[in-house]
Amino acid sequence: MAKKDKVVVGIDLGATKILVGVLKGRKVLATVKAKTDPSGGEGDFFATIAATVSRALADSGLKPAQLAAVGAGCPGVLDIRTNRIISSANIPFIKDYPLARKLQKLLKVPATVENDANMGLYGEQQFGAAAGCEHVAGFFLGTGIGGALILDGKLYRGCSGAAGELGHIFVDPLGPGCGCGNRGCLESLAGRLALAGEAAALAARGGAPRLMKEAGADVRKFKSGALARAVAAGDRQLKDLVRRKAALVGIAMANIVNTLDPECVVLGGGLMEALGEVILPAAEESMRRHAMPDIAAHVTVVPAKLGDMAIVMGAAQWVRDQLDA
Repeated sequence: MAKKDKVVVGIDLGATKILVGVLKGRKVLATVKAKTDPSGGEGDFFATIAATVSRALADSGLKPAQLAAVGAGCPGVLDIRTNRIISSANIPFIKDYPLARKLQKLLKVPATVENDANMGLYGEQQFGAAAGCEHVAGFFLGTGIGGALILDGKLYRGCSGAAGELGHIFVDPLGPGCGCGNRGCLESLAGRLALAGEAAALAARGGAPRLMKEAGADVRKFKSGALARAVAAGDRQLKDLVRRKAALVGIAMANIVNTLDPECVVLGGGLMEALGEVILPAAEESMRRHAMPDIAAHVTVVPAKLGDMAIVMGAAQWVRDQLDA
């Protein structure tokens, strides 16, 4: 089957929801989103995946026999030497787990699994903001901070597959503890959880009245959208806080620029979608201030274009490329 004629499925596989897309060539035929509950165990989890893929194929007017392969992006650390996921946050049964083999058995087609940030950047490089670029770094700002690298036109995975954990670039030796076990990682200082915690303290001191009016003292309500609405409504101190967090991202970007000399840095994720007009210029300014000028001069900083579809499209293209390798 020619590459352009292959029908493949891409899956953005998360702990609370999955997004499935059916692609033929570069065209998305259908997408379906479904809630997942890993606490229900493997059986329910994979039943949801199978049902969602089946519905997406049906919405595309296709039969299961017309599916050539499936690719998935999953949060977690993948060991490419064993093709197993070492661990995945919030999915308790995924620990030293052969997820690709499980998907292949479930859907009866070849399957690949990669880190979700890797697939998000691959999608942006194949279809979106970094199309045509050969050297790309991606920072994905959400609850935490994910990262990925493309060098010489290829996804850079390192010796085991764990390369690109840009959210764990060391920023501050006196910084807060991070989920990885270290202190002062970029994620612990500039991810949404870190931003929400400081925003809550700011609101409690009277520095973010619009945010306090909308979310009260419940930090669980300090989502990206609430933060963005408060900034748009005039919470200046909150906007300054967001800028300071973005400047930390810029320092990490500068380290990557000085080390790897990319032509493009992509900023994506939920925080960027909500607050990109504040974050991107502040992060870029910080990067240019801290990076070597002669290297930074040719680097472009761009917002991700594909939104929720980046991982789906990246994973679909990735498995298609593996079939053609």
